Amino acid sequence: MSETLREWLDREFRDFEPVWKSFRGKQRRMYYIWMAAAAAGMVALGFGAGYDLAYVLRVHLLIGIGIAAFIWLCVLLTSRANTMKNARKQFEKALSILSPSDQEAFVRQNFGRADFLNTIEDSFPARLLIGPDFWLYFRGVCHIYRVSDMKALGVREEKTRLYYKVGNTRVRQKVGAGISLTVDYRKDAGSAKERSERLYLTSWEQFQTAKGLIDRHCPKAKTLWRENEKEFDET
Repeated sequence: MSETLREWLDREFRDFEPVWKSFRGKQRRMYYIWMAAAAAGMVALGFGAGYDLAYVLRVHLLIGIGIAAFIWLCVLLTSRANTMKNARKQFEKALSILSPSDQEAFVRQNFGRADFLNTIEDSFPARLLIGPDFWLYFRGVCHIYRVSDMKALGVREEKTRLYYKVGNTRVRQKVGAGISLTVDYRKDAGSAKERSERLYLTSWEQFQTAKGLIDRHCPKAKTLWRENEKEFDET
């Protein structure tokens, strides 16, 4: 890795650090709520079942505290892996695949940036960088996109199947699970291992943010939107 790229990473992670701290603070508050809910829920269950105070404190409260302790243990174990150091390793791994000339071109980009704090779904804050020739998307794993390899851009609503029972009937239903910004590559794009990729976002608001960055910071990509995606900024 060149010294220029190393210096770029140093600057990038100095900018990323306060985002990281905000993300971790929101996650910790969420975990505290879950822990309190576990203890309170078990106590309420005991009273709801008709047990007296002594039994509820001796059994249900202890079970609730045990669940809360398990949640906190999981938090401690995952926090050791989800660090700024490991996030930087993901950036370095993705950028090291680029040739030396592409690395130099990458650091010269005038990037637009957006951060997405998906505290329930993700272990890291997600960061999207949009430049004239290269994009970077980090969401636990880091991906680099080369604009010159792109053939078309689009959007796809991601869905997942839910199964549940209504009486004796088993019901299967598709529900929305997020939004993907799709990238289709030219057949002659040597750097593209696949003919298409999906840049997964959690909401239409995040997609609008990404599209706004693309329109402002990547003029080459503005003509790549499929016709039915060009009106999204007006809806």
